Amino acid sequence: MSGERMQIFIVIALLFALFVAIFALSNSEIVNIRFFGNIYSMSQALIIIGCTVFGAVAVMVLGLFSRIRTAFKMREYKNKIKNLENELEEARREIEKLKENINMLSNNKIENN
Repeated sequence: MSGERMQIFIVIALLFALFVAIFALSNSEIVNIRFFGNIYSMSQALIIIGCTVFGAVAVMVLGLFSRIRTAFKMREYKNKIKNLENELEEARREIEKLKENINMLSNNKIENN
């Protein structure tokens, strides 16, 4: 990501965090939450912020998987490029050998006439 795009991303992320914090603080009543058969009493603000953090972590993990997959693809493509470059160099050497053979045959033909 370029520097300018990164700055824009950071500003948007900070604005979103500010929005979530204001929203959470304006909804700070105690609520009952049922989770896996248990009932918990906690601040609604804590729940909002916790869910936001959980979502951010989930996005980071998914992004990490995407980056890993991309890194494997890049490695695969680099290996393909290397193999193709080797094939190209081999083909160039073969062309040079064929040119030398053609020149040699041409010189032999001229000498025989």
